[in-house]
Amino acid sequence: MIKNIAIIFLAWRVFLFIPLIAGNIFISFRQGYPYTTPLHFLSDPNWLVSSFLFSAWANFDGVHYLLIAANGYTQDAGFFPMYPLLIFFLTSIISPTSSIYPFHPIQYLAVLFVTNLFFGLALFMLYKLVSLDYQDSLPILIIIFTLAFPTSFFFASIYSESLFLLLSLLSFYFARTNRWFLASLCGGFLTATRLVGIAIIPALIYEFVKKERSLFKFKSLYLLLSLLGILGYMLFNFLKWGDPFYFIQAQGAFHNETSVDSIVFIPQTIFRYIKILTTLSPGIFEWWIALLEISTFIFVSIMFFVAWKKKIRISYILFALICFLIPASTGTFTGLSRYALVLFPIFIALALVKNKLFKIAYSIVGFSLLMILLALFSKGYYIA
Repeated sequence: MIKNIAIIFLAWRVFLFIPLIAGNIFISFRQGYPYTTPLHFLSDPNWLVSSFLFSAWANFDGVHYLLIAANGYTQDAGFFPMYPLLIFFLTSIISPTSSIYPFHPIQYLAVLFVTNLFFGLALFMLYKLVSLDYQDSLPILIIIFTLAFPTSFFFASIYSESLFLLLSLLSFYFARTNRWFLASLCGGFLTATRLVGIAIIPALIYEFVKKERSLFKFKSLYLLLSLLGILGYMLFNFLKWGDPFYFIQAQGAFHNETSVDSIVFIPQTIFRYIKILTTLSPGIFEWWIALLEISTFIFVSIMFFVAWKKKIRISYILFALICFLIPASTGTFTGLSRYALVLFPIFIALALVKNKLFKIAYSIVGFSLLMILLALFSKGYYIA
């Protein structure tokens, strides 16, 4: 089965070069701010990294992760430390005697390779986890539906999505197999990867109580490990900026209309998107991104309902729902089409839908949008 997963992953990875080629032929690069492309920050990019086939994989947030790994936290506190720390250690191994910044092309390619390796391992763990409850054909279908999601190319990019998915699946797998120390350790790494990683804490508590029939057992102390990531980053924020929650305020610096000082009720955000779609012209690129964001919200909400109806494991749904509600309650759905990637229960729910026509339509629309969005992303258009 490992061979089949590897073949599917490699086929998808090769497929992703097609929209890059199409984008390079038909789309002009959209000029924006320097972080649009990593080429501004690489020392003497060689012909390989300068190629459109490789340079686009760190556009936008990828640049921020690379710069944090190179320079530490001079800013960008909204990006959690686990992924840039791994980049730092990797690049230090490759070039232990030279300056990390500016990045050397070999370092860039190594980070790209390891990030894709994380995702390949995540697909294997997805298969292992789902196989605990479902037959062989369904786990493979879930993997395919994950790859068909319109923004799945972020798993192949220098973004934290692949690491986040891998750690969440490892945490659940170790919990399901009663290895609570490892489950909680992965949970701790997860809360150091992204803010929504805190969703693993109630999910592990639920899973522990379900299996052990009580929370008051000695090995429940292992669950405290899952707090270490977020607590450690809060301590760092306090020592560096004098505010343990500075990383929340830092989100406001991205100018993406995210509310950082209050929760915005989701109906308010939906009304805002209706207003955007009915007042702006479809000729504006941002109109289409707004449509993508509200469509993602609707699709994911439906899949959560299906997951509940299909009796998918409660701890999975609890984890995914919190991961979904945190960004959806900030007054904007900006980035939601990317944040939804790690919500693996929605892909389980999709595979459990009996209507074959619906699943075929999802696959066709998903892969079609994947090509369009990646082509635009590679040419400097913000997608998520």
